[in-house]
Amino acid sequence: MSPERKPGTDGTFPGNKPWRTFRLSPVLYWTVPALVCALVHYRGFAAWFRADDFAWLAVGQHVRGIRGILSALFTPMAQGTFRPWSERAFFMLGFRLFGLDALPFRIVIFATQFANLALVAWIGTRLTGRRFAGFLAAVFWAVNNSVVEPLGWACVYNQVLCAFFLLLAFYFLLRYVETGNARYNVCQWIVFLLGFGAMELNALYPALAATYTFLSAREFFRRTWPLFVPSLAYFAAHLAFAAGDKNPDYAVHFTGAMLRALAKYWAWSVGPLYFRSSLDLPKWAIPAAVVVISVALLIFAVRRRAALFCVAWFVIAIAPVLPLRDHFTEYYPFIPVIGLCWLGGWACAEAWRSSAGARFAAVVLTAVYVLTVTPQTLAASDWNYRITVRVRDLVEGVARAHELHPTQTIMLDGADTTLFWNGILDRPFRLIGIDRLYLTPGSEQHIDAHPDLGDVREFVLPPDVAAKALDRDELVVYDARGPRLRNITSEYAGAPRDLGPPQRVDIASPLAAPLLGPEWYQPDGNHRWMPKRATVRIAGPSAAGQKLHLSGYCPAEQLRSGPLTISIAVDGLPLHPALIHPGENSFDLSFALPAAVGGKSAMQVTIEVGRTFQVAPDVRDLGLAFGVLEVR
Repeated sequence: MSPERKPGTDGTFPGNKPWRTFRLSPVLYWTVPALVCALVHYRGFAAWFRADDFAWLAVGQHVRGIRGILSALFTPMAQGTFRPWSERAFFMLGFRLFGLDALPFRIVIFATQFANLALVAWIGTRLTGRRFAGFLAAVFWAVNNSVVEPLGWACVYNQVLCAFFLLLAFYFLLRYVETGNARYNVCQWIVFLLGFGAMELNALYPALAATYTFLSAREFFRRTWPLFVPSLAYFAAHLAFAAGDKNPDYAVHFTGAMLRALAKYWAWSVGPLYFRSSLDLPKWAIPAAVVVISVALLIFAVRRRAALFCVAWFVIAIAPVLPLRDHFTEYYPFIPVIGLCWLGGWACAEAWRSSAGARFAAVVLTAVYVLTVTPQTLAASDWNYRITVRVRDLVEGVARAHELHPTQTIMLDGADTTLFWNGILDRPFRLIGIDRLYLTPGSEQHIDAHPDLGDVREFVLPPDVAAKALDRDELVVYDARGPRLRNITSEYAGAPRDLGPPQRVDIASPLAAPLLGPEWYQPDGNHRWMPKRATVRIAGPSAAGQKLHLSGYCPAEQLRSGPLTISIAVDGLPLHPALIHPGENSFDLSFALPAAVGGKSAMQVTIEVGRTFQVAPDVRDLGLAFGVLEVR
């Protein structure tokens, strides 16, 4: 927009016909989008925590001192992510101040989104020259399905905060273009650089700024080029710190599948996710609505050069996830869809100023969008809310059970797929001082497997371990099927079960003691030390090709003298030794098993290290810290 195209006192631009302009009072203009958002996503405001939230809440739990805080805030994660504002600080400070009270987190999330809606309305007005267009764009975004998880799932706050930085930086760019005042350019740079602390998508801002200036403010185009320097530097740093992700779902594929992904995300943006609706509609209704809305938007865009920026915003912002052929996420269109909301608002505003037929078409298409998208938004928000309530009830129930049985380990029976992946996997109980919680033997048969997320078996207590723990009164069993936990220890203890040794032993668990030789030391939190030599009783392989796996920790002190030899014997039969090299502190070793132990119900594994070490004032001879021993 050139400096001379400024709105008049009535909110219209030169050449507009006031009698055809939909007038909005300032109060409605700024508040209605936020009110719509609050009404549609009220379940998100009342939601608790789930899944990844607990991992982030635990980040600062044991951080001490300035150095520890800085390390927790700014150390890149294994995938090279660097999000100190939206993930580290948000959860660390929130948990430190409010614990597991979710309301303050929700207030921050919704307040940020309300600011985003105001920016979308203002920017939409400046892009189109129509206040009504900006207003409609904010409303369209507020009801979109992609907003459900960013507002209902705390760990997706990175999307909300990233949108804020992108929109605010773009706001300052528009002010710079309108006024030529350099201070707005400085503000743009400050916000842009701060945005790197929210999410990697911030690196795309220079492409958005350059595209806009090229289409609508060519004299400022070259001034956006320096913005690419920090983005390129950030990209290089990200590649340097990022470890290769072994999850095949995140493998990138630069193929024609990218176009299919683009089409899918476009359809999810102008229609409901997965083409679902809680309304009783014919199967063809939603696909037809998506096609009609898409055609209308594209026809409007190609007839106006400036409107192409709205489409470009969507394409640029969605581009980084298009190569993820095997991984689609509902909230990925959250930021890209802003461009289509501007385009839709612009088209409706222009139609309102045109003929009666155009106005009728705009009203019909708006109604189609709202009536197909909003029911699914409400249903998805309610689904998320109900899951978080189940998780909250579980955590509170476990906390109460721990109060009643402070010296006993808790084992849950009846955990289903939803409860496990949202309320158990990320160990929320550590946040309330409970280090260990287990599932009853056989629970894995009732929980859908997702190897890319984790292993259910890590939480399942082996039958003989559970039986011996019950005999020693070290274990209490609760039924997790209902809204409240129910103590079923007596009836569970009386039920018959297979008491053979397990194929997986959590050596660090106090309950694993009956399977361990007397030489092991007592548990130290989440690990247990062995001396130079130690033994474990475990089930033999049940299928050909299974191996013995050892995982644990080898501290740097143990490796200062060079590689450490690990010798393994199974029922007295020596296996090929392994080495742990300096720098390989966390180890995961595998050993081929001899054919002689195939099908055995039990076998004895002897572990021996090449040397031990001591750490003053501890006088124990330390070998390795375990960890898990498993046949798989």
